[in-house]
Amino acid sequence: MATQVRLTTFNLENLFNRYAFLDMPWENRDFERFVQSVGVVSLASRRGDLVSYPITEIQRNNTALAILDAQPDVLVVQEIENIYTLRNFNDTYLNHYFGHILSIDGNDPRGIDVGLLIKRSRTDITIEQIRTHIDDSEKKGGTVKRQSVPGFGYTAAGAVFSRDCLEVDLNVAGKVLTVMANHLKAQDSKPKTSDARRKLQADRVAAVVNAAVAENKLPVVMGDMNVDAQAKNGKTINALVKHPELRDPYAGFPKKQAWTHYYDSEDSVSRLDYILPHKSLKVITPAGASVGDTDIVRKGLTTKAIKHYDGPRYGTVGPVNTEASDHCPVTVTVEL
Repeated sequence: MATQVRLTTFNLENLFNRYAFLDMPWENRDFERFVQSVGVVSLASRRGDLVSYPITEIQRNNTALAILDAQPDVLVVQEIENIYTLRNFNDTYLNHYFGHILSIDGNDPRGIDVGLLIKRSRTDITIEQIRTHIDDSEKKGGTVKRQSVPGFGYTAAGAVFSRDCLEVDLNVAGKVLTVMANHLKAQDSKPKTSDARRKLQADRVAAVVNAAVAENKLPVVMGDMNVDAQAKNGKTINALVKHPELRDPYAGFPKKQAWTHYYDSEDSVSRLDYILPHKSLKVITPAGASVGDTDIVRKGLTTKAIKHYDGPRYGTVGPVNTEASDHCPVTVTVEL
């Protein structure tokens, strides 16, 4: 009997869990259950200005709605502060939708990590083994030097991964599905350096894929690759999107259907988020001539993206600080 699994990746855009010191008194505050807004200090946007507690609640409720609309059996997330944050978010906003939650602190100086969650009702999906790659060195036989740099943060010089490639073996219907949760190097003001770093990371993930295949496992690469494969610098992830053992279920769709990220400052969209299952896995969705509403959930996007998406949105989504994320949950359903 065939078993289907819905695999979803979602960059939650700075899901932090930090005490609210700045805008409200200690009294009557539920600090332990408060899942933080975006930013580097409590209740602050990425620009550093304060965001009210009610707005924070609205934003994270919309994040939860986007996840629930995607209906994942296995969810890979990026830009989360730690496993404690994920547990609180699952409790406060998702009514314990997930039963198993994994995350390991990575190499990012902002403290953002990757994680993996499994739907509580999917008791047939069990965790066999977990591997981290935070200590993978850029050079063979090299080491990772960790130190705190004043004015910047904690660094991991010599590490391949900016965050981690969290590798999780899942037993599904007697077969091993090896999920590789990733958040590759972002594009920045130094494209030559960042593109080279992203390519190094993609090449390393490709080697992990090869190792999984050699052990008769079924690899699935998931996450925010931080570049559109069709863009000029998209070749930096060729080792993954063109890997002979993987397939890209969204490759055949036009950009207007397959984009996953909205870039506010340029009012542009691109495809940054990928799910690349092993070629032997039958892909159930997306299927046909179009991408469905639950394949890529865009109802949590800011209203600023109206030129690119004029479909339905959650009732509390506005232009600023209420969107679910600047990314969309992306789902692929596979059959074993």
